[in-house]
Amino acid sequence: MLKLFRVSMALSRKAGLWVGLILMWLGVNLAPAWAASPGDGAVLFETYCAGCHPKGGNIIRRRKTLKLKSLQRDGYDTLAPVINLITQGQNNMPGFADQLNDTQIETVAQFVLEQASNNWK
Repeated sequence: MLKLFRVSMALSRKAGLWVGLILMWLGVNLAPAWAASPGDGAVLFETYCAGCHPKGGNIIRRRKTLKLKSLQRDGYDTLAPVINLITQGQNNMPGFADQLNDTQIETVAQFVLEQASNNWK
């Protein structure tokens, strides 16, 4: 009986170790963007926006970039309209209200405006 108990404990430790390693791997490699802190505008932008807007550009509509001159021309050079655009989308750009919460949307909007002010450097 004691031998069976020891074998059982050894298997439990190994199983616990594997479960822990798997959970750690998932946490590192599959960390969802919603887990990003409010200061992680760059992470959120990279996850949700950079596919179409690399370095503030626009691969779909070249004239609709995230560069300061373009944002000013189109009336997106303040926080409120950028938040609205990210939330609801417009034309070819989808809205992200289903994927991002209000804080994350505001964080991305602030990041975009900051980067535009710094010429996306």
